[in-house]
This record gives sequence, structure tokens and C-alpha cells, in this order.
Amino acid sequence: MNNRFKNKTAFITGGTGALGAAIGKRIAEEGGTVFLADLAPEKSECVQAAFEGLTPPVILPLDVTSDEDWRRALDEVVATSGKLDVVVNAAGVVGNGAFLIDELPTAEWQRIMSVNVDGTFLGTREGIRVMKESGGGAVVNIGSTTAFVGSLDAIPYNVSKASVRALTRNAAFSAGKSGYKVRVNAVHPTWVWTPLVEAMLIKKFGSKEKALEVILAQHCVDRLPEPADIANAVAFLASDEAAIVTGADLVVDGGRTLG
Repeated sequence: MNNRFKNKTAFITGGTGALGAAIGKRIAEEGGTVFLADLAPEKSECVQAAFEGLTPPVILPLDVTSDEDWRRALDEVVATSGKLDVVVNAAGVVGNGAFLIDELPTAEWQRIMSVNVDGTFLGTREGIRVMKESGGGAVVNIGSTTAFVGSLDAIPYNVSKASVRALTRNAAFSAGKSGYKVRVNAVHPTWVWTPLVEAMLIKKFGSKEKALEVILAQHCVDRLPEPADIANAVAFLASDEAAIVTGADLVVDGGRTLG
């Protein structure tokens, strides 16, 4: 523990999910004050238990697609903590099914874009709006390796993450050139082994063993990343160690995108 986040406040969306909670815990381990926001805060007891021995996070309800929710939540963070230093946009949704491009329902496209793109845009915009007033900070958006490849039947998700990548680069340029001292970067994971992903892959491939066999064949390492691996990458980009890094894509994929 080197206290990279001592006297800093972080706000993380998707906060009661496996990935958001792991990011929050990593920041708390290094001295940060953590606010976790989620549309489903009923998981808060389990998340609080994961922070045993650390300063417990404040858990707030948030619809990431709502302008009003974002302003209310960040106003509460500043009122409680006095400032905001880090925003991590980790909230996201996946497809409800597999659809070829000519069979893709408009409602499915709009549902995924609303959360993954609009939600990340609002978090980036509102985070910059708040942090520029108190000396700067860092936004870290969670993208995906799917931002770099095509898809047969997961098109909305892939396009949404490619949009997050483009948003990150443009927001970094705009904020930097405007003198706001707010850095904006993205972490792009491959499949992260969470309960949700495990259930999804077992349903698709029939067993955990078969799922890992097929998925790991796409990678250069012998395991999939766990939430803690992604949290480490986020913590670096959010910290002062990355003070000169903005508009960057940090790919955490075990070599999946090399082939």
C-alpha cells in the first residue's frame, strides 16, 4: 500500500457489481474515500463486507442515463467529501441475445447505447464539470477489447465500446486544451471472470471447462483477468503516477487483440 489516493475522493459507477466494487476497494486500499453508485444498490451489504478493514464506501443510487441523477449524485459527493478527484465509468450492459445486423431490433440497439455510451458521456461530462473547479482530476472509462474488432452478432455492444474509446480521446483533448487539468483515459479488458461472465459462458458453451478452453485459446496467457487485474489498471490511470497520460487506451487482454 503506497497511499496513491490519500486525501482523494473517487466516484465509481456500476459500483455494486464485481468490477466496480473491485475498483473501489483498490482505491480504498490506497487511502482514498470511495463513493459507489449503482442502479441496484440492494447489493450494498455484500459490497460493504468486501471492504472489511477499510474505510467503508458510501453507496448511492444512480441511473447513469439521467442528467438529473448525475448532478444530484456528484453534488452529494462534493457536499460530503469537499471535492472530487476521480470518476470511473464502469457501469455497462451486455446484449440480451445474438442478432445478425439485419435482424437487430432497434430497442436492443438503443438500450445498450443508452447505458454504455450515453451513461459514459454523462459521467465524463459531469466529472469534468465538477473536477475542473477544484484543480483537476482523472476520468477513467471502462471500454472493452471489442472496441478494436468486428462482431457477427454482438454489434451494439461492440459499437458502444468503440464509441467509449472515441469519446475518451475527444474528451481528453477538449479538457486538456481547455486547461481544465482533467485527464481522461480508458481501460479495455477482455472477458473478465466475474459471476455474470461465468454464467454467460457456461450457458453458451455448456460447462466452465469448455468455456475456458475456447476463450483462453484466443489469448496468450493461461487465465482470464479477474476484477482485481482491471482495478490495478484503473488505479494507475487514476493516480498521479499517470499525470502525463491522457487520451490513452490501456488494453488489459492477455494478448487477445494481438492475433
